[in-house]
Amino acid sequence: MADRVARSFRLTTMGGIAGCVLMMAGSLTSPAAGVPPARPPASQAAWPVDNPQVWQPRTRSVAVFKNGMGFFMREGEVALRDGWCTAQAVPPAAFGTLAFYSTNQGQIVDVVGSGPGETVDFDDRDAPKSAAQKRERIEVCSNMKIALTYTHKGITSCASGKLVSVSSDFAVLENEQHNFAVGLEEISRLQILELPLRIHVADATHKPPARAALGMAYLRQGITWIPEYTFRIIDDEHGELTLRGTVVNEAEDLIHCDVHFVVGVPHFIHDNLLAPVAVGQVIRTIGASVAPIQTRSQIASDAFLFSNAIRADQVGPGVVEQPAGGENRDVRAMLGNLPSLEGPASADYTVYTKKDLTLRQGEKAIVTLFVKKIGYSHIYRWNPPAQIAHYLVLHNDTDTAWTTGPCLAIDGERPLSEDLVKYTPKQGHCEIPVTTAVNVACNRSESEADRKLKAHSPAPNFFLDLVTLRGELKVRNFEKTAVTIAIETPVPGKPTVASDDGDLSVDTSKLQLLERSGAIRWQIRLDSGASKTLTYQYERYVPSK
Repeated sequence: MADRVARSFRLTTMGGIAGCVLMMAGSLTSPAAGVPPARPPASQAAWPVDNPQVWQPRTRSVAVFKNGMGFFMREGEVALRDGWCTAQAVPPAAFGTLAFYSTNQGQIVDVVGSGPGETVDFDDRDAPKSAAQKRERIEVCSNMKIALTYTHKGITSCASGKLVSVSSDFAVLENEQHNFAVGLEEISRLQILELPLRIHVADATHKPPARAALGMAYLRQGITWIPEYTFRIIDDEHGELTLRGTVVNEAEDLIHCDVHFVVGVPHFIHDNLLAPVAVGQVIRTIGASVAPIQTRSQIASDAFLFSNAIRADQVGPGVVEQPAGGENRDVRAMLGNLPSLEGPASADYTVYTKKDLTLRQGEKAIVTLFVKKIGYSHIYRWNPPAQIAHYLVLHNDTDTAWTTGPCLAIDGERPLSEDLVKYTPKQGHCEIPVTTAVNVACNRSESEADRKLKAHSPAPNFFLDLVTLRGELKVRNFEKTAVTIAIETPVPGKPTVASDDGDLSVDTSKLQLLERSGAIRWQIRLDSGASKTLTYQYERYVPSK
C-alpha cells in the first residue's frame, strides 16, 4: 500500500508534508474541493488541452461580409475512442449554417452531441465497475478537466479538476487550490467538464476509425470590414487605385488565417438566430454592432458601408462611352492578380483574399487589398440652374468588381476630392465629383414664344391657357483642352423640341395638366475656346386670367 501511495504522490506536482498526508488519505472529502474550476471566458476562441482525443480545430479561413457577419471554417486532426472525440463549445453560429464534416475520404460525421459534458456511470450497464476498466476509461481523459463522483466511508462526494495522472489505484486531480487523489474502487461516475461537444465519426468499413481529420463551418456575428479607396493621378490618362479594407474583429482570434473580403452579402434569412447546438453554450454573445460607438454611429447613418445597393449608373444619360486614351489601350497590362470568386453561382460576388493574416479578437487592421493602374477621364455635368460641376470618371478595366466605399482622389500632394465609389462591375465606370467648373462658363434663359388663350376648360367657368416657352443654353470652354459636357435641364411642362438631337423625356408620375414636368438631355464635346448654344421648347398649361 505504501508503494502505491508513493507512486501516486510522485505523479503530482505538490510536495511537502501536507501533500503526503492528503495522498495517504486515499481520497478527498472536503466539499470545497468539489467546486469545479472557473470556465474560461466565452470570448476565447480556444483554450489548449493536452489530450489527443480533444478536437482543437484551427480557424483556417473566414469570409468577411460588410454586414457584420463572417463565415468561418476550422479544421484539425484528432484521435478517436470507439469513433468518438470531444470538443469545446460551439461558437455562436447562426441557425442553419453550422456544419461538421470529415476531410478523410470514406469517413462521415454522423453524430454531434451537445450538453454539460460527457458522463459515464460505472454501474456495469453504462460501463464496467472493475478498477481496471475504470482506469482505462479515466486514463483517456488525461489533462482534461473532469468531475469524479465517489463514495468514501459511506459519504458520496464529487471532486473536480484536471486529470494529471492515473495509477492502478488512484486518479490524481489538480485544481486551483491543491492536488488530490481519488481511489478508483470508490469512483461511480465520470463527467468531462468544459468540453460539451461529442462527435462521432463513422466510415464505410463499419469499424470505428482511430483518427479523423474534421472540419467545422459556421456563420456568426462579430466581424466586419469597411472598404476605403485612394485614387492617385499618374498622368492625363492613367491613375493608381488602391483599395484598403479595415477589419474590425470582435469574434475570435485569427492566427495565420486566410481572410476573404467579400463584395456583396449572401442571403441569410436566419442570421439573427443561433444554431440549436449552440444555444445554452454561449456565455457572451456579440451584438450586431461590432465596431466602436463612433464607427457604429457613422455606419448607421451611411448604409452604403454595408451594401452594394448604391451602384454607379452604367446605362443612364451622360455615360462616357470611351475612356481617356482611346480604344487601343493594352488593358491586360493594367490587370493584376486580383482574386475573384469563380463558379456558376458567383456572378454577384467578388472576393479579395489576404493570406496568412493574424488578428486577435478585439483588434482592428487596415489591409491593402489591391493597387491597380486604371484609366480615367473627365466629364462636366450641368443641371440648370446649378453651376457646371467637374467629375472624374474611373474606368474599371480590371478583372473584378469594385465594392461601394469612400474614395480620396489626390493629384501629387494636393487632394482633389473625397466622395463615394459606388459599386462598379467589371468594364463599368463610376464618377467622383471634383469641384465647380470655373473654366467652363454657362448661361440659361427662357422666354414665352406662344400662348393659346383658354385652350382647355377642365371644369365649368375654369379655363387654362397653353403656353409655349423657348429656352436657350449657352456654354463656353475656357479650359486648355476639349471637354465633354452632359447637360440635363428640367422643365415644368411637356418638352416638345430640342436642338442638336437633345433627348426629350416626361415625368410619368406627373401627368395632370397643371403638374406636367419633363427634362431635356444633351452630351456635347466642346473644344478649347469654343462656344455652343442649345435651344429647346416646352408646353405648359396655366390658369387663364
